[in-house]
Amino acid sequence: MAKVIVVYLRTPNMQKKDESRDDPFWEFGSFGCTRCHKRNLMNPKRANELDGAQLAFVQGGPAGIKLVHVTPQIKIRHHGHFCEAKWHPNDMPLTYDSAPTVVNKEGYSDIRLLRDEASGKNRRTWAGKFASAFRSRREPLPKAISDQVIATYKRFRARHSSKVARTYVEALPYPPPRVEQHRRELYELRCGLLSASPRCTPRKTRRSTKC
Repeated sequence: MAKVIVVYLRTPNMQKKDESRDDPFWEFGSFGCTRCHKRNLMNPKRANELDGAQLAFVQGGPAGIKLVHVTPQIKIRHHGHFCEAKWHPNDMPLTYDSAPTVVNKEGYSDIRLLRDEASGKNRRTWAGKFASAFRSRREPLPKAISDQVIATYKRFRARHSSKVARTYVEALPYPPPRVEQHRRELYELRCGLLSASPRCTPRKTRRSTKC
């Protein structure tokens, strides 16, 4: 079985009016084009180590940390000074509301082995413990935890097949300040495949590298 690596996605910052939280580009089977993780998980000098891994995307939010998607095995695509993780088929994730709970504020979990991996962190809340354990981690999960992550995700996806996200916003706990409407243009612009258009300008697509 492939190695599984957790990718921790933060909640939308409602104080930043231009924030759209548009990566991952689920519909194009892509992660990394915002360069947000280039100093840790997507470090270009080590990105090839990720070839063949599966990414387990976990999303924070008021109802707890949820497992919104587990990718097929990925391939790394190099774009000069940054790298992109690509996968196929490029299925949409589960909605935040229907996804399995990794851990909520009471400590409940649908994936207890994954929750317990963060239990030793010296933080007051479960959200803090999990963020401390996984925000910058790039090491694969132990096999027993990987197996539980994949099995739980498959079970929830089969149970909630009608609750697969239709747009990227539905995988978030709530809409960001700016919802990106032109996803293909933005994706191609981020990856250097398209020149800026009036609908998708460089100013609109700039993001902080602090993700």
